[in-house]
Parts: sequence; C-alpha cells; structure tokens
Amino acid sequence: MNPVADRFIRYAAVSTASDPDSSTSPSSSRQFDLLRILETELAELGMADVFLSGQGVLYARVPGGNSGDVIGLIAHVDTSPESPGEGVKPQLHRNWDGSSILLKDGVEIDSAECSDMLRYRGGTIITSDGTTLLGADDKAGVAIIMETCRWLIENPGIRRPEVVIAFTPDEEVGRGVDNFDVDRFGADFAYTVDGGEVTEVSSETFNAWSANWKITGREVHPGSASGSMINAVRIAGELIALMRSEEMPENSTGREGYDYPLSVKGTTGSAEVKVILRDFTAEGMAERRRRMEAIRDCLSSLFPGSQIELTMKEQYNNPGEILEKDRRLVDYALEGLRRCGIEVREGSIRGGTDGSRLSFMGVPTANLPTGGELFHSRREWIAEEGLMIALEGLKNTLIIWGEGL
Repeated sequence: MNPVADRFIRYAAVSTASDPDSSTSPSSSRQFDLLRILETELAELGMADVFLSGQGVLYARVPGGNSGDVIGLIAHVDTSPESPGEGVKPQLHRNWDGSSILLKDGVEIDSAECSDMLRYRGGTIITSDGTTLLGADDKAGVAIIMETCRWLIENPGIRRPEVVIAFTPDEEVGRGVDNFDVDRFGADFAYTVDGGEVTEVSSETFNAWSANWKITGREVHPGSASGSMINAVRIAGELIALMRSEEMPENSTGREGYDYPLSVKGTTGSAEVKVILRDFTAEGMAERRRRMEAIRDCLSSLFPGSQIELTMKEQYNNPGEILEKDRRLVDYALEGLRRCGIEVREGSIRGGTDGSRLSFMGVPTANLPTGGELFHSRREWIAEEGLMIALEGLKNTLIIWGEGL
C-alpha cells in the first residue's frame, strides 16, 4: 500500500477511545499510547520543537519555511466512545466492485448510503472487521499530517509557509482544546484534517450545547405505590417524548439542526438523561435552549414532588463568521483539491472539530477531508485512494500559500 495508508492502518490498531465520564486529561490513558508513538516518529523525521504536554497535546514544527503567515495542521488521536474501539483489525477490500461489503456480526456497508463511495470502485476500501469502529476519525488525519511532514522535510526547496502541527486528545468528547496552548502552537491560521468525502472543504460547523438532566423521584415498593411513588424512569421517558422527533438526528439533514437524546440511565429514585443540541445559527440554538427550559417546566408541573434539574453548557460555536473575514484559508484549500483533478465544494460539517473552538481562541481554522464516511460506527470506511487525494490536496494547499509569499 502507499505510505499514508500504511501509516493509517498502523495507527488504527492502537486503541484510543476517549471516556466521556472521566475528568482526567486525556480522559483515557490509552491515548498516550499513540501520542508517544507519534512523538518518537516526529523526532525521527527531524521535526523541531517536539513537545508532548502532560495533558496529552503533542506539538511540533517543520524546520524551514518562508516568512509570512504560519499555518497549523491539527488532528485528534482519540476515537469515539459511541462504538466499540478495542482491538481494531483493519481489513482491506481490494479491487472493490461497488457492491455491499459484508463484515462480521451482520454489519453491512452499502454504497447507496454514502455520498462519495462509488468514486473508489476498482480501488481499495479499508474497514474494520465489523466488531469495532475503524478509527479513521481521526487517525486518517493524523496519518495525512505525518506524511505531509515527511514530504516537507524531504523537499526543503519547496517555497512554503512555516508549518506547525498539533495532535490533540478528547476531541470526540468535546474537550480537544481544553488544554491547548495557542502561544506554543504559534499558528496564524490552521486546518483540521478531520473531514469526510474529498469533495468538501468545511468552513462551518454546528453551534453546540449540552443539556444534561438529573431527575429525582420517590422510591416506594410497587405493591403500595399508589399515590406515593414518583418514578424517575417514567419522567425520563416523558422528557424524550416531549422532544420533537422531526428534529432529531435521524430526521435532519443539510443545514437543519437537531436535539439528540444521547443516553438515559436510572432507577425509580433517580435518572439522568444526556441531550446534545446542534444548530448552525445562534438564533436557532437559542430557540432549542428555550424548548429545553419549557420541557423542564412542563415536567415539573406534570410530576409534583419530583426534582428536575436541567444544566445546559456551551460546547463550541460555528466558526463561519470568523472565516469569512479572511477567505484565503478556505479558497486556497478549495484550489488545492481542485489541482487533484476533482470537483470541490465549500460545505458545512454536521458536527464539530477542534477548529470550532480554536477559531474563537484566535486561530481561524477550516476543515479538510480525509476520504472516508460513516464515522463513529462499525460501518466506518475509508478509501486508500481517498487518503491519497486528501494528502495531495493538503500538499497543494501549502504550495498555494507559498505562491503568495
């Protein structure tokens, strides 16, 4: 296989799932397993200022570069805790003919569900064995950045900007830049390499809030519960029933937002419900928060004697308004991918990246593709050819930055 695919397969085999219930940084110590591998490889490549922080952020700088804006490249090492992530065994489907790919446990990948998969018919598709996710989100981005660093070091005569990189932990649980040192990073602009199909450069993400519910009921033996029991589990069910089903993830697309009941746990005496709210506009997000408050008031009225606590917290914002102030970041990336001979569009990612928050921390950040789809699931896939296109698109983008120096 080509070097970027080889790298990805090697990194994917390292278990790095983050833990949403942990308060440590990183949230899981296993993320250090990959970070230390990368730290060693960066030093072996000849990178400068390699530094791994105690909170799991790895920084480095490519030696050389011309004066002008400093460009940062970012990817995250953790994988989503939403699907099994231990013991990933990447599988190669060579000369793929476009038909469904069948994996273990009845897992099926159907190209009809994917936007860009048929582009790679006749090529090589990489998946897990079906018992775990693959981890292309975002070990594909890590591999692409590492190969970009190797190329830059081996070709010192290329006219290019100064390039710095960072690998972060815990992006999947919304804490990727909690301990990010913007001054140490030193970038004026940045790209997260954390997207999907190669035809899109993302200049927008959702605005994101969490809405966490804590419900306290009253426990009584069910045989003598009449007029006394307050069932927190039932209240949790009513809470979800009061949410608009037409505005949940499975029923929204494009620039439509959603309210997502992420997890429920509890007993008669107490229950917890975790909800995430997503919207591309500030006005839409404000309305979603108001609806959560209205549901809280309604439940308190329906179940007197219960205690219903709602805690809402901002997670990240849409960086679109910031990227509009200087279009070079997006326009150069679009041109870089066009030079790969493909049609490209500017789009909005239905999620978030580390760049969502970094853009509001003083480093405007757009998002570049990696060449895969169906992330966070056991049906996740990435194409070897997609990795190569994403890599060449990033190289071209850095060259375009250099052409303006």
